[in-house]
This record gives sequence, structure tokens and C-alpha cells, in this order.
Amino acid sequence: MLILKYNIVTFVLVLISLLVVQGLTHIDFTNGNLLYLPMGAAIFSYLLFGFGVLPSVAIANTLIGYFIWDNWLGIGLVGFSGHVIVGSLAPIAAILMMRYFKLSEFFDGKNLNFRHVIFLVILTALINTLLKFFIFMSVMPDFHDPAKFILTYLVGDILGGLVFIYGISRMSTFLVKK
Repeated sequence: MLILKYNIVTFVLVLISLLVVQGLTHIDFTNGNLLYLPMGAAIFSYLLFGFGVLPSVAIANTLIGYFIWDNWLGIGLVGFSGHVIVGSLAPIAAILMMRYFKLSEFFDGKNLNFRHVIFLVILTALINTLLKFFIFMSVMPDFHDPAKFILTYLVGDILGGLVFIYGISRMSTFLVKK
């Protein structure tokens, strides 16, 4: 029953963050969003609730991608695999890599260890950006500007991840003190 609650909270967090960045999204998918908050929502949810919330991250990404972003701006299955599958699994891959190399002390007692979280966000952004790049390149090898694709996706994932996690952690600290 607890996992259901975690999935509902995660779904709402990811969905709201996707709706917030809706106005910042480019019509051309080769330009990433420079403040992609859903990456932070996914990372935060995985850290807080575990990998059992993967379905809610994927469902929220799918609903927004299909209905709001009009089938991922017309690229259908490629958009689904790039944004939903890779976007949902990249944070898990980064967390597992950090655990394997024993770099995963994300919490000091009840507080977030921001040094490790910052590294997690950067590693997640790198995995996410490179995998999306290779997926999109396999379908559209004549990218106009691959460097712009990599730079905008990488910066957007890093900034969005850090802003979301920092903002949520500050809000929760403020609410707990009251």
C-alpha cells in the first residue's frame, strides 16, 4: 500500500514539473529545454522512494509526451524511447553506478548530501543526453547541429535537476520548521 502512495506522489511531482516546463519546450526536439525540472523530479523520487516508482515516472512522461507534446513533436516511437524510456531509466542507471563505486551516500542522517546529489545529477544528465543523442542520431543522421543538441540537453538536465532538488529540499526544510 505504501508503494502506491509513493507512486501517486511521484506521478504528481513529475506531471507538475512537466507541465511547468511546457512553455519552455522547443518545437524542434533537437534543442533541449534549458531548465528541465522533470529530471530533478525523477531523481528526487528515486532517492526518496526507491526504484519502485519507475512506473509513475514513465506514465507521467508518456501522458505529457503523447497528449501535450503531440506524440513527441511527431517523432512517435523514437520520442517515446528517447524521452520516456531513457528519461525514466537514466537516473536509475546513475544511482546504480554510484552505488557500485561506493559514491552513494545521498543522505547524512535525515539531510541530503548535496555533494553526492550534485554528482548524481551531472552523471544522470550525461547518461540521459548521450543515450538520447544516439537514439535520435540513429533515426536522423543529418542533425543540423549535434553540439547544440548535446549542450542544451546536458545543461537543461543539470540545471533542472539541481533547481528542482534544491527547491524541494528547501521547501521541506521550511515546512518542517513551522
